[in-house]
Amino acid sequence: MGHRARIDRVNAESSLELLRRLFADASSDEQISAKVANLVDEWLGRGSAATGSVRRLLLAGRTGEALRIMRDSDGTVGAFPELVRCWYPGLRGDLPAEAGPIEVTTGLEGVRVLAAFLADHDADVAVCRAETVLRLCPMGEPALESLIAALATLVYADRADLAGRWCAPLLEQTTTHCDPHWQGMFAAIRAETAIRQGRLRDAERCARDALGHLPMAAWGVALGLPLASMVTAKTLLGKPEDAARYLAVPVPEAMFQTPVGPHYLAARGGYRLSTGAPEEALADFLACGDLMKSWDADLPGLAAWRLGAARACLDLGRTADARAFADEQLAAPGSGSARVRGVATRLRAATLPLEQRPAALERAVELLQSAQDRLELAYALADAGSAYARLGDGHRARSAGRRSRHLARSSGAEPAADTLAPRPPAEPARPGGTDLGGDLSEAERRVATLAAQGHTNRQISGKLYVTVSTVEQHLTRIYRKLGVTRRADLPVFLD
Repeated sequence: MGHRARIDRVNAESSLELLRRLFADASSDEQISAKVANLVDEWLGRGSAATGSVRRLLLAGRTGEALRIMRDSDGTVGAFPELVRCWYPGLRGDLPAEAGPIEVTTGLEGVRVLAAFLADHDADVAVCRAETVLRLCPMGEPALESLIAALATLVYADRADLAGRWCAPLLEQTTTHCDPHWQGMFAAIRAETAIRQGRLRDAERCARDALGHLPMAAWGVALGLPLASMVTAKTLLGKPEDAARYLAVPVPEAMFQTPVGPHYLAARGGYRLSTGAPEEALADFLACGDLMKSWDADLPGLAAWRLGAARACLDLGRTADARAFADEQLAAPGSGSARVRGVATRLRAATLPLEQRPAALERAVELLQSAQDRLELAYALADAGSAYARLGDGHRARSAGRRSRHLARSSGAEPAADTLAPRPPAEPARPGGTDLGGDLSEAERRVATLAAQGHTNRQISGKLYVTVSTVEQHLTRIYRKLGVTRRADLPVFLD
């Protein structure tokens, strides 16, 4: 069978294997370029069959060839413009005008939702549209790209909670419904959502799963997604040597023209901060910001580079610069998520006079508690505990420090837990302010102890001779006082 006959028989979903075969014996950029040119010649005029080829060319960083297919195709450009807008936002000006509406059933709507969000930054609309795609798209090969794009939209809108909720069942279904490329992408997104919720061990596992689905070279420009999550997880888990090994993996230069680039730069910046290189870390965060601003896609959900820059400036003793970055983030469009505002508020508190810090940190704790990012919440509580201790309020310092260490451990950040919020000597609480730990009554402590041991509400009511409603009321007050949302977080407060 001739080369043209083989090309005619493959469709978009088999083009990855085709590209692997074509490039298998290529030993130089010149040979790859020649093979790509031949491939483009074959695909021109083949309409929908070219979509898979364009996708693979974009992943391979061959934007020129992908754009040529769009310009020279037979008029059926399909999702080409949206694919390019998602992967290479800096090339928007080289694309044709948007086509008409794409129905969810075509499997392309998620791509359009993501492309629109990167352009207009309307998070509320994007989240609504992305969830519609996830709800209505049938699980199957044609819709996988749309589902991946919809999940990415939720992540970039800083709704890791929603992305994680949708990603888990989808990832389970991919084991039998799609090829390793899509399995890897689902796992990579799940790793990123775990990072943003402070679930470091889950993030490490999902990133490892993602990298296990494909050889490093087969990821193309998307390689930075699982690498960034793995580097961040290893760094926060106190494994800098492991993080360094993943940073040593070569990545395509074209990756830095895609939204994957900011992910990677932010992860590398975090690693450099943790290893005592704040100047290099600041350079990474500023480069990250330059990229995003050049694309007019300065979204904190993509990469909150200002927060990283503020952290680096604090390490460098540049307090005024740190406050400026935090203030800029709080005032920036798209900074409405509780997680971003909570972290920015915490970092800004570090630049304030000591007497003003507790109030700011209490606000940061409130925001991060609602954001469900347990590790960032641990950091805010640690800062609050330190401020309380310096102000002589041992009671609140102990409460905040105890919660901080527990949350850090539950995130997997044991090394950080050992250094967070030193334990001050016991002393009476200072009047005024908010007690971040809260004091349980004897009745509440009895309920909390049984709940922490795994007893159901009905079992607790029987043991304590109270109604189930009373148990529920006690638990509501316990959770509020201790700032937790689940029973698994209770034992630390009962020792």
